[in-house]
Amino acid sequence: MAKQNIYTVYIRTGDDTLAGTDSNVFIEMFGTGGSTGEIHLPARDIFSFEAGATDKYILEVPDIGDLTRCCLRQDDSETGPSSGWQVKDVRIEDDETDRVWVFTFDCWLGLEESGTLSACADL
Repeated sequence: MAKQNIYTVYIRTGDDTLAGTDSNVFIEMFGTGGSTGEIHLPARDIFSFEAGATDKYILEVPDIGDLTRCCLRQDDSETGPSSGWQVKDVRIEDDETDRVWVFTFDCWLGLEESGTLSACADL
């Protein structure tokens, strides 16, 4: 069995009034040793992924080495006039080795706002 790693993931939502989303959010991390595959990040409460917020997740996944890329996706399942999500950045900490990676997105994920539901950031 592959070695498991624990990553603490912090996702910062933008500050714009309509920056938050209630749609389902997914993350995939890529490293020098492969990828995690897409992981659903369930909302913890009604305040998850809201404007100006930082959401924290602890993920136990196979060790994929030094991280090189991070991808986010929202599924547009939220209904309403503004289903987009503005993502500032994702900070990932490797709890075992104290390695830290920051992926800057500074973009909208939404069909109305950007024409796409996913984005990737490279180091």
